Amino acid sequence: MSNLAYAQNIDTTPDILNITQLFSKNPIAAQDYGMPVSHEGKYVDEATYWRDYYEDDLFRYEWNNGYLEVKEMPTMESSQNVRWLISILEQFIHVHPLAYFFIVDIGFKMKFPNRTTIRKPDISLILKNNPNPPNLKDRSYQGIYDMCIEFISDSRKKYVTHDTVTKKKEYGEAKVKEYYIIDTNKTHTSFFRLNRRGQYDKIKSSNGIICSTVLPGFQFREDDLYNTPDLNSLINDPVYRSFVRVDLQEAFQAVEIERKAKEDAIRQKTEAEKIIEKERQEIKRLKQLLSEKS
Repeated sequence: MSNLAYAQNIDTTPDILNITQLFSKNPIAAQDYGMPVSHEGKYVDEATYWRDYYEDDLFRYEWNNGYLEVKEMPTMESSQNVRWLISILEQFIHVHPLAYFFIVDIGFKMKFPNRTTIRKPDISLILKNNPNPPNLKDRSYQGIYDMCIEFISDSRKKYVTHDTVTKKKEYGEAKVKEYYIIDTNKTHTSFFRLNRRGQYDKIKSSNGIICSTVLPGFQFREDDLYNTPDLNSLINDPVYRSFVRVDLQEAFQAVEIERKAKEDAIRQKTEAEKIIEKERQEIKRLKQLLSEKS
């Protein structure tokens, strides 16, 4: 029996649930329906991964010691969280150009004593003093990132374990200096910093604010990751004032300086007019006295 006939035999009018379950058991059925097939779990050598799977158009493949692993698809909510964090990172890097950061799947390889993995962080950052500067024309990074950020969008157990256990262990062993896990459901959100012993310590928030040491001065309010406030609303916020919309702040300052200058000019003119009027009154008084004496 063909895969399609088998699918039709399950139910004369198969629903989406039946078809989805069928595909998970027999991926060839997806081909029968013209749907893309994931090769997650397939064993390939590293050269094959780089050649055939690294730049796959349909699936975000990572490579775990020979086996393909697929990164989860983001939800619209997690996309908003990602976009907001990217926006304040862009603001900070513009004011303090200490690093390069990337928001596409730029993979990097980590070699360990008994295995090798290739990961594609959702957001990655390379300090400009990193001993392995990036070749900006490459499609992968040949060194170790200074910061990696991963987003968990639906908190399925497989993806949670990947980010909170597997990748945390790998990034720590590879000496990624800071690792952020951001969960749209807020359950697994965590921030880690490499200590002097080469192990991750949890970054503790101060009044709800997370401060980076990889990027000195970069900070954000954890709740803002989910509330995603408009950047213009952060201009006078002490958490962000030093780097968010500095151009607009400078424009506001210029307008304020001009306003104060005009106010000072008007005040000086008013004071001068008062002095002149007072002198006129004095001259008038003196003339009157002279007139009376004569």
